[in-house]
Amino acid sequence: MPTPELQRAHALVAEHLDTLFRVAYRLTHNVPDAQDLVQDTCVAAAQNMARLAAMDTSLHWLLRVMHNRFLDCARRRQRSPFIAAASEQHARRVVSDAPGPEELLQQADSEGALQRAFMRLDDTQRTLLSLRAEGYDLAEIETITGLAREVLRMRLHRARRTLAQYLDESNDATPAAGRVESGT
Repeated sequence: MPTPELQRAHALVAEHLDTLFRVAYRLTHNVPDAQDLVQDTCVAAAQNMARLAAMDTSLHWLLRVMHNRFLDCARRRQRSPFIAAASEQHARRVVSDAPGPEELLQQADSEGALQRAFMRLDDTQRTLLSLRAEGYDLAEIETITGLAREVLRMRLHRARRTLAQYLDESNDATPAAGRVESGT
């Protein structure tokens, strides 16, 4: 049967478990290590119950603890000769997940085409799309711009459609990668 202190720790941490796991997964890039990192963070929370209970927002403290535990683990892995030797052998057998030169070039071309198409939009369209891309909802954009909701929706739709049209024009103007022109 769990102790009352453990139950209090669980109550304070339980609401943040999803966020903790998402952050841990982004740090570690695999599920088992992310689960271990969340578990270590929860153990630290149970050990520092009085401190955690006194805080208004425990999530910030939990994330700081998780970050520190992650850095400590990364430092230990760098110092461990066994892991380093295993990593070298593994690196020889496995192809890198990093994008190759062709993928990087294609990504740069796509980003350049998007930037050129975006800059062709008029100022209002660029402003509306920028605000939307920054995560503002329609009510916030309505307040910022002073446009009525229906006018705002129509202008956002037109801006998206125009941007898509400019991107299509850009794609039509550039030859497909890898296509060889025949001389006959």
